[in-house]
Amino acid sequence: ANQAVQQNSVPVEIRGWQGGSRDDLVSFISRKTRIPLMNAVVEGDAIKGFVKDNRTAEELKKWSGVRFAGNALKIELPGAAQSGNALDFLKSFLYRRYNAQAKLLDLTNIASDQDLQRNGAFSSISVQSKMFPALMKLASLEKFDVESVNLSENNLEDLSGVTTLAQTFPTLKNLALTNNKISKLRSFEIWKNKFRHLRELIVANNPVTTDPQYKDEISKIFPRLAILDGVVIRDENKLSSIYQFPVLKKQFFFEDQEIQTLSTQFISNFLSFWDSDRSQLLSLYSPQSQFSLSVDSSVPNDSPAAQVSFGFYIPISRNLSRVSSERTRQQRLGTGAEQISKIFNNIPKTKHTLQETPERYSMESWRFPQVNGFIITLHGEFEEVGQPIQDANNINNPRGSRRGAIGGPSNKLTKKSFDREFVVVPGNGSMIIASDLLSIRPFANHNAFVEDSIPQSQVPPSTAPASATPQPQQPGSTGSSVPPSSQGAPAGPEAQLANLQPQQQEFISRLNQETKLNLQFSILLAEQSSWNYDLAIQGFKASHAQGQIPNEAFM
Repeated sequence: ANQAVQQNSVPVEIRGWQGGSRDDLVSFISRKTRIPLMNAVVEGDAIKGFVKDNRTAEELKKWSGVRFAGNALKIELPGAAQSGNALDFLKSFLYRRYNAQAKLLDLTNIASDQDLQRNGAFSSISVQSKMFPALMKLASLEKFDVESVNLSENNLEDLSGVTTLAQTFPTLKNLALTNNKISKLRSFEIWKNKFRHLRELIVANNPVTTDPQYKDEISKIFPRLAILDGVVIRDENKLSSIYQFPVLKKQFFFEDQEIQTLSTQFISNFLSFWDSDRSQLLSLYSPQSQFSLSVDSSVPNDSPAAQVSFGFYIPISRNLSRVSSERTRQQRLGTGAEQISKIFNNIPKTKHTLQETPERYSMESWRFPQVNGFIITLHGEFEEVGQPIQDANNINNPRGSRRGAIGGPSNKLTKKSFDREFVVVPGNGSMIIASDLLSIRPFANHNAFVEDSIPQSQVPPSTAPASATPQPQQPGSTGSSVPPSSQGAPAGPEAQLANLQPQQQEFISRLNQETKLNLQFSILLAEQSSWNYDLAIQGFKASHAQGQIPNEAFM
């Protein structure tokens, strides 16, 4: 405990004390303010000492002007520079040490920087401990493009003080830690599963390098490390082949065009009613249909812990890894429209933005021949916009426990991420949802849905016109970029799609989902934009805004 107080201690300076001794002043301060002054020493005309934390220091400063031995004391906090000034000199330091051309942040021997010294950056252990995280926060805000960091000659005995480096520069490629005092291999454990792109590490002239297990342990902690202390320890070509996924990541996948049409129309209509009036969806559930909801709070999230709330869902969650009672599991499985309706009424009102921001969602769909239907898996996010119709906490609790009651702190309306899987069976001009599984989790960004770009070398060059959007034949026009219906009977859109490379088929599927163009016009748009997705979307939006795309071009 004493060590923790010492690490958080804040320096103070007191002047005007000369009417008494140092010990007299320390006793006076303790008696008058109830604040102990630690490690007090005389330096020039001031007595310098420490108090336990910033709050105590600010409280002591309020006593500046109190009279001691006939004189007014002047109490100052030398390490408490104005926040604006502190940010300015830290930012100035960062820019002096940042080489934009080399993408290098040189933090060698930070303690020797005269500007930092003059501004009290090393005035106490507490101030020192906060400086590096502050530097990393500023570097993040300034959006420095950094591939290499040099932390040499900083008297580091371990890495606990610089751990925030991994959060600020997760894609760091090169790191130097030479001429420090790191002696234990376990110091590096703090960065395990971090720095997934670290290519070169230099730890020379640290005691830890004499450990016989040094090379092997460092290799385990940083699995993509190729060079350690200037020595090649792994083949980079082999590493690249291991970590390069053989299939391009896709945001949307559909087994075929028919499944794409069925699933996209189904999801669009379903979410519309889910957000507006869930009772309209109950006709899609047969007496044998099943629905269940599961909360998974264990996954990483992008929201502060205080904003993560699952109070509405816990009483109806059927997470089998958390709910062990067979009776409870059965109670929380909705079978048939009536039971499913009760669960729906215990779920907060929501808003999905699939139509407005499709990039925040991902969907896969394929046939399920066992029931002559198909499966749809949807991933994305939603905003909770209203409380449930019925208090979920009273389901299975007729006495109305107040635990988790509506409006409580665990029932805040927040943004959530979700995964949902439907088994859908078409029939009699409608759809039947045989199974509906909804998983709710903390909000996470949609970076996982961003598709890999198609290497240009894999896409054949196009001789089509430069226009990014299809230009169908206008009445009275003699020329057209739309293929004629005769003249050698060219292949139809389905045949054209089948003849494309897999990457091109993925491109068409993504374009089709984004623009809602039919297959023929989607292929034409792709060809005319030279298979450049951004160009295709820009051209489509421009032409659509000008009314140049006919209605028959859409699905």
